[in-house]
Amino acid sequence: MDLAIYHAWIHCKGGGEKVLLKLLENSEHDITVYTNKYVPEDTYDEFEEHNVVELGGLPIIGEIFRGLTFTLGAMISKLPMKKHDALVVSTGGVAEVINYRNHSKPLIGFCHTPLRPVHDEDIYRHKIENSGLLKRNFYRLATRVYEIIERPAWKLFDHVIFNSRTTQERATSDHLIHKEKTSINHPGADTSDNSGNRYDNYFFYPSRFAYYKRQDLTLDAYEKFRENNPETDFRLVIAGGVNEEKQEYYEEIKERAERIEGVEVKSDVPGDEWEDLYRNAYSILFCAINEDWGIIPIEAGSYEKPIISVNEGGPTESVLQDETGLLVDNSDEMAEAMEKLVEDEELVREMGAKGKKRSKEYTWDKFVNKFDEKINEVVEETEK
Repeated sequence: MDLAIYHAWIHCKGGGEKVLLKLLENSEHDITVYTNKYVPEDTYDEFEEHNVVELGGLPIIGEIFRGLTFTLGAMISKLPMKKHDALVVSTGGVAEVINYRNHSKPLIGFCHTPLRPVHDEDIYRHKIENSGLLKRNFYRLATRVYEIIERPAWKLFDHVIFNSRTTQERATSDHLIHKEKTSINHPGADTSDNSGNRYDNYFFYPSRFAYYKRQDLTLDAYEKFRENNPETDFRLVIAGGVNEEKQEYYEEIKERAERIEGVEVKSDVPGDEWEDLYRNAYSILFCAINEDWGIIPIEAGSYEKPIISVNEGGPTESVLQDETGLLVDNSDEMAEAMEKLVEDEELVREMGAKGKKRSKEYTWDKFVNKFDEKINEVVEETEK
């Protein structure tokens, strides 16, 4: 089957880009990717080996301006669907409005999440509470307008595949789509060659730097851990990519970390060093707000590391409490979980072994095979 996939922008090394790349590499279908912004030097090099078509090359400037420009760009984009058998819209919000001009063929969504500033109460509240009066009022207006635009676009989907129960519930509870027109397919992780039989004295939080990844919560927890264990030699390593628009947040985290003994902050870590950080860590941390799915808990298990994660979003589906990791509700509980693991290395190894077994349930092969099967099924049903 000749498949078109639309993904609004490809400009970083995030989970959405990784899913897209794995489909390009492993799907049984011939895939052409269309996007309104492609920055090869900022994303995975492997994209250059595949058919990626940029439509217009829109600028990526700030969250609000980006949302407006890419919504408009998607609304007016007309894809050459005559040469394709179906269209998959890979969306984390905004991309679905391309449906308006491109629904002549079977139309399937792969939803990383509905637009979170509109459909995630915690993200919406953060935006409102951290904006000035003018920006706050503009933000409220923009979200209302976007809701008016997105809802008819969602109705055009023949089927939507969600990456987790969390994102499925986010969409169905806000009545974007009926549940019977949806399914769930958890993305995989690069786990097959991972191993980690060393447990050095540091906690590792691997994630892009952004306020919704809450590196600040990790610092809160580690500070409390050190207060309770002043003689500890356990360190904290925080590492991840830094997009230009998140540079200010990164600098805030880095500046604060410099005032805390035992904390190291790294940006844009090379692949070999990244693997070593995983492989040799004592435990992995995860703190994102209502994460849509989250590959990090799966990767942690693949390296035989227990995960300490916030008890919300995707990790509540992938982490087995007290078996593959510890789910916590706040920084105090995270500090307590750190102390619990530090005091019991045997427990760390037991959880790591169970995490390794658990990670094998989430392979990219399983994900891509299930994706292809669902595409074939929906296209067949649509064309009857």
